[in-house]
Amino acid sequence: MKFNISNIWTFFLFLIFTFFISCLSSVKVPKDEFVYVQNVQGKTEEELELNAKRKILENGLGELVQGTTQVINAKLKENIVNSSVQGFVLEYSKVGPTRKLAAGLLEIDAKGKVNQKAVQDALKERYKDLGKPKFLVFIEERILGKQNIKEKVGITENEIVRIFSDFDFLDKKQFYRVLFKESKKDPNAFSEHSFEDKILSLASESEAQILLVGQTEVTDLGRIEDTGLHSYQSVLRFKIFDVNTARIIAADNSSGVSPHINPNTGIQESIKRSVEKAYPKIKEQISNKWKPGNLIRIKIEGLSYDDYVDKDVQGIIRTIQGVNRVSETSGSDPNKGIVLEIEALYNGGALYQRLRERKEDFGLDFSQKEVKPSYIHLFFKK
Repeated sequence: MKFNISNIWTFFLFLIFTFFISCLSSVKVPKDEFVYVQNVQGKTEEELELNAKRKILENGLGELVQGTTQVINAKLKENIVNSSVQGFVLEYSKVGPTRKLAAGLLEIDAKGKVNQKAVQDALKERYKDLGKPKFLVFIEERILGKQNIKEKVGITENEIVRIFSDFDFLDKKQFYRVLFKESKKDPNAFSEHSFEDKILSLASESEAQILLVGQTEVTDLGRIEDTGLHSYQSVLRFKIFDVNTARIIAADNSSGVSPHINPNTGIQESIKRSVEKAYPKIKEQISNKWKPGNLIRIKIEGLSYDDYVDKDVQGIIRTIQGVNRVSETSGSDPNKGIVLEIEALYNGGALYQRLRERKEDFGLDFSQKEVKPSYIHLFFKK
């Protein structure tokens, strides 16, 4: 029998190729599912296609929008939907023929895939004005039995600012001046609960969106046997509040240990490790529970309730881009005025500016008696 080397190699290569193809076929490539829409109406074929794509996006955006941007106002979502022709719907096609209805209307069924990347990119671009969450930090430090003065920036706060690069931090000096009235009040006179309440109250009048209140305690665990090193342990206990709602969105303890011959270095390194350990937990909790935005109260004075209703003041405010919700918290009592509660993607100063830009829509002249980050007092002139 003659041994044919070329045939053996051909068979061997065939086996390799077959195995490679079977491996590829077993890998599932994720594909976007088609979104089907029915009974879409319009006057022309072009209008039918645009309306169908809008409906495909409306039906397909839900989870994508919430997952990408955490919170979305109707106006911003509407901008994306109205821009549906800009590559946001892929593989669009009609399902079946165009149907003619009464009054010259046309109707179709259609399908398409939502281009998730294009939508995400567009949302991120249009959501940039939110910026990073604004963070206030108040950490009391007790190092080797000695308490750090609350007004001073401690090691823990410096480490938080350095490690938490996802956030913008506000200067807290102004808060201490108000809180302790230029040091006339002893910081130690506050209980933990009353201190948190006071800080939350002050933070709500500022641009702060997230408040971290906590305590770091550093202890010397003693000398490590047969070395000149001491083991320093820091324990960071903290609570994180959503300033908008005063709700606790995270609370935890985190510790770090560092052996060192130099006490100052050992203390700083142990605090650094406790903050680094806390960081992923804090970031996860904030991303899951904190929603960007501000709660702003508007008090309306000088306007009768009938005029308020006839001019649709509440409806006009609701259409301002960046306003998520408008609700009335008071009735028609002329002595108390009309009070609205607004959820918006910016603070009271920015909202007042937008109200002024829409002045003609109200059909009434008004000015401000007071504007704060979380409060606006408007006076309407007769």
